Amino acid sequence: MAGRYCVKYKESQNTLQKICKLFRMDESDITLKFVVFFLGILIFYFVMKFGNPGNDMTKFVVRYIIWWIAAFAVGITLNRTIWRKALDATAIGDAEDQFLRRNKLNGGTVSTELDFYDDHFDSVMEMKTRSFQYANVVKLLESEDAFAVVVKTEPDSKGSPRAMCGFPKDALEQGSIDELRAFLLERCTNMRRKKVKKF
Repeated sequence: MAGRYCVKYKESQNTLQKICKLFRMDESDITLKFVVFFLGILIFYFVMKFGNPGNDMTKFVVRYIIWWIAAFAVGITLNRTIWRKALDATAIGDAEDQFLRRNKLNGGTVSTELDFYDDHFDSVMEMKTRSFQYANVVKLLESEDAFAVVVKTEPDSKGSPRAMCGFPKDALEQGSIDELRAFLLERCTNMRRKKVKKF
């Protein structure tokens, strides 16, 4: 039985590249914010311990915070422009590796189906079917040509493994992406970010 929204596609290097690129963009975004945050703290510590912040501590702290925020802004801009080309190349390699590996494991081209029901969604492949609860969804990702649902696979433990169920947007057979997005936002109530992360 198909869900309220249904995605069906045969995996190819092209479809996997779209999904891998979305994963890499999210991973890069998280890494950049992490690095800038902790580098900011580290530099502040060394300036305070070994440097000369000057006589006016308040002025120094305010200036430092402004530069720190500017570093975040510049980093995010570079990450979403110049660095994006490097991510494209990485996604091509990832897609090629995954395509060959998954074809070998499954004995040929993999057919993927995602069925979104009112209370859960299923990831259906020829070899197995996995069900996921909306309560375990941690984020929704979207690019120009792909969409993904990231879900905790071991919801009762901290830092548990996550699965990313991604698909090319043109593989959605029932409804529109706008409708599916609204449908998921209404049901995925445990996400920290109460909106889709777009790239």
